[in-house]
Amino acid sequence: MFWEVTEIKRMEAQGGEADAPEPVGRFVLHRHTDAGGEHFDLRLENGDCLVGFRIAGAALEAGCWATEKLPHPVSWLEQDRDAHRERSGVYGWLSREEGRCSMLLRSEDETVALTLERCPAPQVDAMRALADVARAHRVSLAALPGLAEDGWTARTRAVERFCGLSRALDGDGFDEAGWRRLLAEMTLTEIGERLAKVETRHDRAHPPSPMSRPEKLPEDETTARARTQQAFRIAGE
Repeated sequence: MFWEVTEIKRMEAQGGEADAPEPVGRFVLHRHTDAGGEHFDLRLENGDCLVGFRIAGAALEAGCWATEKLPHPVSWLEQDRDAHRERSGVYGWLSREEGRCSMLLRSEDETVALTLERCPAPQVDAMRALADVARAHRVSLAALPGLAEDGWTARTRAVERFCGLSRALDGDGFDEAGWRRLLAEMTLTEIGERLAKVETRHDRAHPPSPMSRPEKLPEDETTARARTQQAFRIAGE
């Protein structure tokens, strides 16, 4: 189950807000690094065990992703083991709804309102398709987000170049909105094929300038003779 931290609001320590909830238990927030990377473990006392969230990231801020933790012993409230204790205290629920929860974390030096919202779970077919792509190209699943970002950037640039060249060639006759709708349904390869045709049209209409131009030799006889002598001297050397 995936969650996202959507809001973190810091308040004055030991604030006396009229709408502050009654504490329902103790909490501890640990900073921890394991094989999965740096993260925070928010542990909430719930009867005879601890529940809570593993929050990924080096800083606790809005936008972090979280997963629900399995129940842990209450002894974690008093011991840290290989984790670093960020803060501890008591907590109370501001709201608990389907797919959304908001709590108030009170410690000695800070009071924080923390809100998390449940994210849609990825479909099994989509995850299988991503795993197949990673296997086919011999890359790790962890590399796929970066590759997807690269692909989206390449796609965006190709569409912009197609539209820019087409506007230059066809002027007001170019239906940009219509083409953008068509290109949105195409693969990057298909977009590239259409872009290549537009580039060919553009090069024919506006031939690129040659990289070098022939230079006319001076007609002055003295200068021409000096150049000739220089050429023979270089050849002789």
